[in-house]
Amino acid sequence: RKHHHIPYFLFITQRSNPHHAALCHSLPFASDLAMTASEILNIAVTVGLSQLACELLAKYFVYNGDDYKRKVAALERARWKLEKAEIDAAKSNKHEKRLQRAKDDYGDACAQVSRKHTVPGFMISIFFVMLLRILGTEHKGNVMAILPFSPIKFVSRITARGLDWSVVEDESVFEGLSVSHKQGASFLFIYMLAALSVKFFVSKAVGTHPPTGA
Repeated sequence: RKHHHIPYFLFITQRSNPHHAALCHSLPFASDLAMTASEILNIAVTVGLSQLACELLAKYFVYNGDDYKRKVAALERARWKLEKAEIDAAKSNKHEKRLQRAKDDYGDACAQVSRKHTVPGFMISIFFVMLLRILGTEHKGNVMAILPFSPIKFVSRITARGLDWSVVEDESVFEGLSVSHKQGASFLFIYMLAALSVKFFVSKAVGTHPPTGA
């Protein structure tokens, strides 16, 4: 038998109307609906620690390797030669061929370094897709947070993605709430916020980024 989580503001109804609280408790799986701030914090911590682990593994297996260091050194030499060739070409047109060779060498060096970042970036992306599926299964259909405003229809498609209010047959449970049920935010929205904030800052702090131009 397939079970469905029914999203609902359990803790709000308990404060606003005892009748609604009793009605909500009568709904299936009502005990799964009281989302707390600790669960949101767990998602943010999980995303942050996962990004940290990925960055450290990439650093250990790729970016601390001699091959990567050689390619970065080659890129720096190619950049220096290009800058020198541009200065010489500005003085005389006879250095145009050398300038073109320097540009080609620099472009090739950039591509070599960029390729070393492609595989770790791809693997990290795959890992976070798997993490999204795992956490999404655990929190599927649950209200994870309440927004301080009622979003417009376009925005609510993002904030409430994964919440199916049609499973609540008795809409009278929505009456008397201190906030609108449309203010509910789903797991996917919380995960997106964590990815745009925690994941981003962890990557900026400990990640290895390609040199300028690569």
